[in-house]
Parts: sequence; C-alpha cells; structure tokens
Amino acid sequence: MGLSAAFEIGSAGLRIHQVAMEVMSENIANVNTPGYSRQRVILETAPPTTHNGFPLASGVKIATVERYYDALLQKQLVNAGTTSGYNTTTLQVLQQVEPAFNELAKDGLGAAITDFFNAWQDLTLNPIGTAERQTVLSKAEMLTDQFRYASRTLTDAMVTQDESLTSLTSDINAKLKDIAYLNGQIKTTELIHGNANEMRDQRDYLIRQLGESVAVSFVENTDGTTDVSYTDGTGTYSLVSGSTVVNNFTLVANGTLPDPLSTTKHDVQLTPTGGGAAVTIAPTTGKLGATLVMRDTTLQGYLTDLDTLANSIVSDVNGLHVSTGGRPTYDLNGAAGGLFFDSAGTTAATISLDSNVLGAPANIAAALSNFSGDSSNALAIAQLNSKVNNYSSSYKTLVAQIGLDVQAAKSVTSQDAAFMKQLQTLRDSNSGVSLDEELAALIKYQRSYQASARLITTATEMMDTVIAMMR
Repeated sequence: MGLSAAFEIGSAGLRIHQVAMEVMSENIANVNTPGYSRQRVILETAPPTTHNGFPLASGVKIATVERYYDALLQKQLVNAGTTSGYNTTTLQVLQQVEPAFNELAKDGLGAAITDFFNAWQDLTLNPIGTAERQTVLSKAEMLTDQFRYASRTLTDAMVTQDESLTSLTSDINAKLKDIAYLNGQIKTTELIHGNANEMRDQRDYLIRQLGESVAVSFVENTDGTTDVSYTDGTGTYSLVSGSTVVNNFTLVANGTLPDPLSTTKHDVQLTPTGGGAAVTIAPTTGKLGATLVMRDTTLQGYLTDLDTLANSIVSDVNGLHVSTGGRPTYDLNGAAGGLFFDSAGTTAATISLDSNVLGAPANIAAALSNFSGDSSNALAIAQLNSKVNNYSSSYKTLVAQIGLDVQAAKSVTSQDAAFMKQLQTLRDSNSGVSLDEELAALIKYQRSYQASARLITTATEMMDTVIAMMR
C-alpha cells in the first residue's frame, strides 16, 4: 500500500463522514416534523485491494442510509386511528345534539310536557275561567315549539352529517392521489439507487391520516410502492395500486332526509378511475363510517322515538277531546268538542294546534256535559300523563339514552386517546428523533471527519518528505 492509498482512504473518510453528518443534521432539522423517522448511516469496510499478494483494506463506504421503521407498529397506528376517528366523530355529533335534550334546564321539552298537562289540571279547578283556558293553549303552543325545536336539532345534525360527506370524501381522494404520487416517486428514486426515506415517511403518514377517515389495509411491494385497499360488508376494493388510484370515493343521491326541506340524502360509492360501474359501499368504521351511522341509525333512532312520543300525545289528547269513554265532550259554549291538535301533525316536526282551538280558548272541551262547571274531561286529559301514558317518563327515557350514549362515547374516546398516546410513544422511542443522541452522533462523526483530514495531512507530510529526499 502506497501513500496514494492513504490519500484515497482519507478522502473517502472525509466524504463518508460528511454524509453521515448531513444525515444527522437532517434528523435534527426534522425533530418536530410529523411522521418523520430518524435515519442512520450504515457503514461497512470498502472492498479490499491486493498489494504484493496480500489483501489490504481500502477504507470505508456507506452500505445504506437506513430509517428506523416498524411495519407492525405502523399497522397498529393505522388501525387505532380508524377506531379513534370513528369514536371522536361520534362524540362530536352527540355533543351537538345533547344540549337540546338537557333536562337540567327548566324550559326544555320535558318541562313543556309536564306544564301542558298541569295546565289541564289547573283547568279542572275553574273550567269556565278564561285565564286557565288561555294557559292551556299557551302551554300547548310551548309544547309544540319544543317538539319542533328538538326535531329540528336532530334533523339539522343529520343534514350536517350528510353535507360533511362532500369534504370528507374529497379529503380521502386527495390523500389517495398523494399516496399514488409518492409511490411513483419512491419507485423511480430507488431504481436509480437513490434515497427515498423522506418520501416513505410522507407516504406512511398519509396512510395513517387516511386510516382515520376510513378503514384501509396496505401491503408494501418489493419495488418500494405500497398498495392500499378497503374492505366492508360489500366486499374488498383496491384503492391504490402502485402509482395509480384505482377507485375514488364519490357520492350519489339516494332519497331525502327527514327534514322540512326534504334535503337530498347521499350514499357513498367507489368509482373506478379507469371507467366502469360505481359500487355503493357501506362504511361502518373511521370518520366516514361514523358520519353515516350517526346520520342513518343513531340520530334517526332518536328522531323516531321523538316522533312516536309526539304522535302519542296528539292521538291521545285528540281522542279525549272529542269523546271520553264513549261520551261526547263539550266546550264552554255547549258545542261538541273537536280536535285539539291538528290531525295532520303526527310528528315532532309537524305537531301543531288545530284551528278549532287556536286562538279560541272557549273551544277547549273541558266538560262531559252541558253543565258549565263540569271539568270531567279536563281531568281525564290531565291524568293522561300519569295514569294512561306517562309521556314525561317516556321522554326521560330518551334523554337518558342520549346521555348514556354521550358518556359511552366520552369513555371510549378517552381510551382511544390513551392507546394512541401509548402507540405514539412506542413509535417515538423507535423512530423519533432524540436531540441528545443526534448531537452525540454528530460529534462522533465530526471527530471521525477530523481524523480523516489528519490522515490526509500526515500522508501529505510523508509525501513532502519523500519528494525532498529525491531532490
């Protein structure tokens, strides 16, 4: 081995340790970058040379720049993100409708039901009193207002969920496009032996974000690309294959939502980007699944219970207001009693007073005889809420169910946050950047760089000595 070999080894050391310091600098610069995985330089001995029949080392070379990556942990993060996305969205929606059913307030629907039947009870004490009759109508109007308010809160939430599908599917499609693009960049870069670690980190982070919106599975291919697919009860569908987006999430109108404006309701489909028939899917996980479940199942269930309650009150009160026990009823003028609620308003959104009594307190049928002091029918209606059908109890059951659903959602969301934090801690311990470790490694490579430079300096001095001897 001559002095030229020493120069080559020293210069190689300078180049290699300079690259190593650049990698450490990249780690330090990205200490706060979401999804970034720290990298390290893997060094190995350069191929030996033969000198006078003996193999001699020729320095050092970079085998690869490796990123700290755990494939199993990535899958766990994606799956946990899907669960967290579903539960978080569920909690957000429930918290939006919960205030409308807050019975701690004294002016909600529960109080309106109680006040309405109490007004009938008060009427029994003075069936000919104008003030008592007007109170019955006032409480009835408050009751209908509260029913319509609760119904509107639920239907508005359903409409909001349907409208959110547009931005949600657009965001999913944008992430699919970015994943496919990064797949292409990674494949091209690694074909020419380039380093695509940062692009791999970006793609993995996008997949984790995608998993929050919809349940996905992914497989990494030998060429560096990652295929992404989606599965639900309708089947398994490819979303990204290599650098191609196979299917996009689209919306299709299917019926209307139960609100006064008959807003269009949308289903989610997968539409092939290369052409072909779209397939309607049924997501039940992630943000997308939570949005559909809340719209079609949970909120609809609350609204159905509310409509049932409103219909029961309308039907029962109207029935007694016309006749009780087969006996006709009479108003203050001695005329036969008519409807109290509009017979067409059988839901919480449409309940209203009948024109027979609206603005006409005298038309309230409080009697079962022509005797002006008779309050038998008013008593029968007042007792509906306690003896026949306890509407207040039915409403409290609905309120309790909503409260339990909110508490359950809070509990699982809290558990999700703790689990995600644990997984993120594991990832940070494996792939996260530690400034202390990076600075220590940076100093190590700096000293190695200085040593390589010293080798070249020493070889130069030796060369100068040889040249001086030859003069």
